[in-house]
Amino acid sequence: MTSTGMPFRWLAGLLCAGLVACIPAIEPGEDGAVSPSPAPEPTQAGDTVSDEGPQATAPEVESFTVDELFAQGGGGCGMTLWERTGGPPEGGFVFFNGLPQPSGDGFTLMKLDGEFVRFRRTEATGPEFYGQQTSQTFVSQDDTLQLQVETTLGEPGEIESVAVEGTLQLEQNGDTLEIPVEGDAGC
Repeated sequence: MTSTGMPFRWLAGLLCAGLVACIPAIEPGEDGAVSPSPAPEPTQAGDTVSDEGPQATAPEVESFTVDELFAQGGGGCGMTLWERTGGPPEGGFVFFNGLPQPSGDGFTLMKLDGEFVRFRRTEATGPEFYGQQTSQTFVSQDDTLQLQVETTLGEPGEIESVAVEGTLQLEQNGDTLEIPVEGDAGC
């Protein structure tokens, strides 16, 4: 045996072991017959299993710090929301909507899949507070994401602010992610 044959035998053995590990074990039933593995069950009512590859899902919402918010050009007067925990934002913020600037545009920001995404408000109804309304709809700048923000007003806070509680509903390609939130709005 030559020394060059040894690495190939090792590699072939490794590949065989990997293939065997990936093949599902088929065990005979009580009558000795072998039946194929059952098809995977759908995850929710109405879902279908497809061989077309991964389906698009709503992006992962990540929190951000005050420093990251200011680095993006945000901060100041507006509404800041975090995941509802019953206390101060432990993991950071998930949403910021600033008061409109002299140009007339507000500054709306979320961190999705590791990137900051800016939104524009397309609709707002309900009572006004610090440049916000209790029901607001936003769309990402590339029109691929829609965000519905529903809030209820709580108690007035310190230094021109009010507590809010509600939900964020982020939609992309028909998939919706709902996040219970709390926060404050003020100046």
